[in-house]
Amino acid sequence: MSLPLICLMTALPAFQAQAPVNDAQAVLDAARAKAKSVMEARAAFMKAGGNTKDFRGDCAKEITDLDARLALEKRPEVHQALLVSKLFHLQLAKTQPSPAFLAQIQKEVPPTAPAWSLDPALVLQLADETTPGWGPYVTQAREKHPDPAVRRHLLFEHFWDRLDAKDEAAWKAAYATLQSEFADSRQTKQAKELLDSELKTAIGHPAPAFNLKALGDPMTTYTLDSFKGKYLLLDFWATWCPPCRAEMPLMHAAWAKFKDKPFEILSLSFDRRIEHIAPYRQLPGSPMPWKHAFIVGGFQNPVAEAYGVKGIPKPLLIGPDGKIVASGTQLRGENLAKTLERFLGK
Repeated sequence: MSLPLICLMTALPAFQAQAPVNDAQAVLDAARAKAKSVMEARAAFMKAGGNTKDFRGDCAKEITDLDARLALEKRPEVHQALLVSKLFHLQLAKTQPSPAFLAQIQKEVPPTAPAWSLDPALVLQLADETTPGWGPYVTQAREKHPDPAVRRHLLFEHFWDRLDAKDEAAWKAAYATLQSEFADSRQTKQAKELLDSELKTAIGHPAPAFNLKALGDPMTTYTLDSFKGKYLLLDFWATWCPPCRAEMPLMHAAWAKFKDKPFEILSLSFDRRIEHIAPYRQLPGSPMPWKHAFIVGGFQNPVAEAYGVKGIPKPLLIGPDGKIVASGTQLRGENLAKTLERFLGK
């Protein structure tokens, strides 16, 4: 899932030689200040017409300073804060952490470390890595972290992930815990909204109608009836969405394999500007040679509302009779080809 997912300030006193960081909280406060200025720079970049996928926070100095402190710092809690802060800055700079650094975090930062309060989403980033052992690590953080805000965030994301995977027992358990332990929280309200949205595109339900102009061809209109008699993979995506881009190799493989069968793909872009789509499709490996439309307003568009889109990528497979036959993780990663084979054959 969704995704999701997402930092700069001038030289911060916390990292200057004349005013060294002397405790863990100062390290985390400096990281938050940096994130604030990065988000300001990002907003200016977007206002100037830039695509957020091309924006990277300039965190080189902070990362260098953190490395220097890590080599000297012996106090466990401060050392942990420095490691988590470095991971945070790498994320803001959109730089992939090395396997050695991830292994160091796993070894030296407990899942219940106070430093994870900097940004609970960092724990989930680790769960997406290939380093073994992160699953139990995230579970321990979700269940035992002393900061309720960390537990609440991780529990909500676990709920969403399991809901998307159609793992009913797991999402119901997570939802029950949200209601019992965090009844008045924003995340519990969002979980209820997600459940309501999921019902709009439940398996076996008729797909909502739509009427969309073809991207680059205003004389062509796509409706649900345009695809009657075929399987339609409806793909809600955006060029700024890293998980969406990660799906592209397997999307292209599926298109190559099934395009001669009664099968179509309609990608519906949630990009902030229509001009961002063509440059991405001109890149090697991402021509997306299927049908496209642009969803004006993204998540606020009536089509997004009708399909209950709360995060992207959101793939749906609509059958020849207009009913939804698969969705979510059934159509993500290697499951995409397997699911299409069930309906279209090999």
